[in-house]
Amino acid sequence: MNDKKGIKGFRTKYLMMIAIAVVILFVVALSVKVVFSGISKKDSPEIITKSTLEKIINISDLSTFEAVYNGIAKVMNEKKPDKVDYYVSYEAKVRAGFDVERVELDVDNDKKVISVTIPEIKITGIDVDIASLDYIFMNDKANESTVSEQAYKKCIEDVENESSSENAIYTLAGQNAKDVITALINPFIEQLDDDYELTVKIEGADNNEKNN
Repeated sequence: MNDKKGIKGFRTKYLMMIAIAVVILFVVALSVKVVFSGISKKDSPEIITKSTLEKIINISDLSTFEAVYNGIAKVMNEKKPDKVDYYVSYEAKVRAGFDVERVELDVDNDKKVISVTIPEIKITGIDVDIASLDYIFMNDKANESTVSEQAYKKCIEDVENESSSENAIYTLAGQNAKDVITALINPFIEQLDDDYELTVKIEGADNNEKNN
C-alpha cells in the first residue's frame, strides 16, 4: 500500500507506549533466601554490615522497567537523501535498569541509618520484533529481497533515538528500582534490627524515599 490514507493510519500508531513493570519478585525472594540461609536469629550479627547488604543485592544488571513501543521508521533513499523510499512500522520492547555493581551503600550503625544510592538509570536492552514489520513503499524499487534486513536496522535506530528522549521510561524505571532495592533490603533489616532507617535515592536525583 502506498496511498495517503495508509500513511495516516500508520501514524496513529506512532509513539504509543505501554508501561509494564518487570516482575522480579522471584529475584527478590531468591536473593533474600540465599543470604538468610546462613543467618538466623541465633547467630545473626549484632550490627548490620555493608558487606552483608552487598551480598543481598549482588545480582547482575537489573531491568526494572519494560515498555512496549509501537513506532514508525522513515527510510530515505541512499542516492537521493531527500526522497523517502518507504515507511516501516514496528513493535519493540525497551528495557531500562541499572548496574547493580555500581550501587553505593553506606551504613551508619550509630545513627542506625542505611543509605543506598542507585546509579543512573539507562536503557539496558531493545528488542524489535522483526515479524511485526509492516511497510508503505513510496519507491517500489526499494521493495527488494534485502529490505527486511535494512528495515530492521532502521527500526532499531529509530527506537533507540525515541526511547532515549522518553522521560517516562527513566522516571518509572527509577521508581521501580527504588522499590526493588527496598524490597531486597527491608526484610533483612526487619529480621535483624527494625530500628534501622533505610534511605534509597537515584544518583543525580533530588527525590528519595525512607523506610523504617
